[in-house]
Amino acid sequence: MAQVQPPDRQTFLANIRQSGLLDADQLAVAAEILPPDARARSLARALVRQGLLTRFQAERLLAGRNTGFVLGQYCILDELGRGGMGRVFKAQHRTMNRLVAIKLLAPSLLQTDRAQDLFLREVRTVAKLIHPNIITAFDANHISGRYYLVLEYVDGPNLDQLVREHGPLEVGRACDFIRQISRGLQYAYEMGMVHRDIKPANILLCRGNAKAPQSVVKISDFGLARLHDSASDENPGTILTKQNTVMGTPDYLSPEQARNLHLADIRSDLYSLGCTFYFLLTGQVPFPGGTTLEKLIRHNTMHPTPVEELRPDVSLEAKAIIDRLMKKDPADRFQTPAELAAALEPLAGHDSVAWPAPPVAPANTDDLFEAPLEPTSIHSDSSFELNSSDEVAALANTLIPDAGTTAHSLVIPLPSTRLLPGVHQQDRRRLWLALLIASGVVGGLLATVLLISQILVH
Repeated sequence: MAQVQPPDRQTFLANIRQSGLLDADQLAVAAEILPPDARARSLARALVRQGLLTRFQAERLLAGRNTGFVLGQYCILDELGRGGMGRVFKAQHRTMNRLVAIKLLAPSLLQTDRAQDLFLREVRTVAKLIHPNIITAFDANHISGRYYLVLEYVDGPNLDQLVREHGPLEVGRACDFIRQISRGLQYAYEMGMVHRDIKPANILLCRGNAKAPQSVVKISDFGLARLHDSASDENPGTILTKQNTVMGTPDYLSPEQARNLHLADIRSDLYSLGCTFYFLLTGQVPFPGGTTLEKLIRHNTMHPTPVEELRPDVSLEAKAIIDRLMKKDPADRFQTPAELAAALEPLAGHDSVAWPAPPVAPANTDDLFEAPLEPTSIHSDSSFELNSSDEVAALANTLIPDAGTTAHSLVIPLPSTRLLPGVHQQDRRRLWLALLIASGVVGGLLATVLLISQILVH
C-alpha cells in the first residue's frame, strides 16, 4: 500500500493558513521558528512544542488536510472518541477560550424528520439539566447537515478506564461515587428524564484541586440513547431496531429494558447503576463472558457471583444495596435514586482520587511524524466524516476513546447450547429449540427470556 508523504515546508505553511488555525501574527512566528530549509515535520514538532498547534492538528496538516479544524465558533483541538453515534472532539471556543467536548452525531441517526424532531426535544430537555453530577450541555446546532452537541469538558478519566487501569475502588470511594450518581439521577428524574445507558464508561471523573479536593463524578450522554431507537420507524416501540439486533449495553442492561426500550424507567437506571457498583468494587461486570444474548438471558434468570466472594472487605450494608439494586423485578429495587443516596450516605468516603495531570504539550515530540502516514488514517472529505466501521461501534464517551469494552449496539448471534452449563441435557434441548424459534422474530428476545425463566423455575 502506498504511503502518504508529508508536504514540503511551503505547502505545510499554506495548509496552516487555509485551515484558519493561526492568525497572521502566529503565522509569522511559525515561519520564523526554523530555518527556511527545515522540513515540514521539523516545523510541525516546533509548533506543537510552542503550543501553537496540537498534535492532532499537526498530524492532519502534515497529511495534507487544511479543512475540518473549525466548527462554528469552535476550534477543534483533538479527537477524543468515535463510534456508532458519531465522533467526540475536544474543542475551544474561539472568543471565550472555554474548553468543551463536541459530539458530532452520525448522519444515520438523524435521517428522518421524526429523528430530527426527537433530537431537538431531547436536547431542549437536556439543556435544563444543571447539576454538579451531570455533564452540562452548552449548545446544540447543525452545520452543513450535521448535528452536534457542545458539552462540558471533563479532564479526568471515565470510571471504566479508572478501574481497568488502577483496579477496583476502595469501598468508601465506590459508595461515594454511586451516591453522587444517584443525586444526579434523582435530579434528572424530577425533571422527567431517564438515562437508559448508565455504565462506568458514561461516568466521568473530574480532577480535584486545592479549592475542591473531593472528587466529583458526572453523568454523560443524557438524552442520546433514544436516538438509536428513532433511527428506525419500522418498530418505534421496541429497542430491536432490526432483526437480531438489540440496543443497549448488555453488561449493564436491565431485564425489562432488554425487552423494550420504552419499558425503561428510573428503576432501570438503578439496575444499571447496581451493575456499575458491582464493577467498581470487583473489577468485572456481573456476567462476564459469553455472547450478547447469553448476557441478556443471565440478567433475566441468574444472579451474579456474590460480591463478597470477589471482594471480602465489602460490608454487609453495601452488599445488601447491590443485591437490591439488581433485583429482577423493578418493584423490588430502590424506587428512586434519592432512596439509594440516603442508604449510601453513611457508607460513603469523601477523599479525592489523584492521578498525574496531563502535560500542556507532549513531553517528547522527537518521535512525532517520523513514519509516513498510511492512507487509511486520512479521511477523504472532512475530519468530521465517519468511516463505515464506525456505524457498528459504540461511542465511548465524551472523553477517552476505546475506554468501553462492550459495544452499544450489537448483533445477536445464532443460539448456543452452551448458555447455561447448569441446565440438564433434556432442558438444554428444549432451550436450544426455544432460542432457535425465538431468534428469528422481532419479539424473539422477550419470548426467549420468558421461556428460559419457565425452564429454570420448573
